[in-house]
Amino acid sequence: MKLSFKEGRADKVHIFIDGEYEMTVDSLFVSMLKLEQNMELDDEKLAELKKRVSFRRAFNKACDLLEMRDHSSKELLTKLRQKGFGDGAEEALEKLEELGIVDDLRFAKAYKNELVQFKRFGKKRVISELFKKGIDRSIIDEVTEDMETDPEELKAIIRRKYLRYLSDEKGKKRTVNGLIRMGYSYSEINEALTEIEEEEE
Repeated sequence: MKLSFKEGRADKVHIFIDGEYEMTVDSLFVSMLKLEQNMELDDEKLAELKKRVSFRRAFNKACDLLEMRDHSSKELLTKLRQKGFGDGAEEALEKLEELGIVDDLRFAKAYKNELVQFKRFGKKRVISELFKKGIDRSIIDEVTEDMETDPEELKAIIRRKYLRYLSDEKGKKRTVNGLIRMGYSYSEINEALTEIEEEEE
């Protein structure tokens, strides 16, 4: 089989095998692999080339995604697979983890802080959200083990979001359900509501 290529837009290079279009890569990649016009390839070398291209494209896409925001390893791998990168996705993820660019512990700590500071979620909801991101249970336990509900913070949330609903039982039930969804326990909620009622009297 004979390999040939021609330049496309920007730094893109289109690769052909026996005159048939096969794939598109970047010019740096062509240089790195020392590809030459009309070089001969056997099946094994073509398979290796496709594998290298798949890795390169998956790696570049992963970097694009990480520029927008940090991702957990599972989240990033899922996105790469959905975009059709196949085995190249796993190889790219392994390289990013090796380089320390993808780090589930760092991600989990930052995401936990975001959920607590900006969404005011309680421990149960934080655990649930980290689990959804594919974080390993041992890491979840590590980053949430010191989480404790601040009673004053919980009362502040109730006053800000739910105080107008506390005048009847239906409103109280709505408040409790909303706070449970935010990750607070029934006992924490009940205690905070009791204190607010006493303070309002």
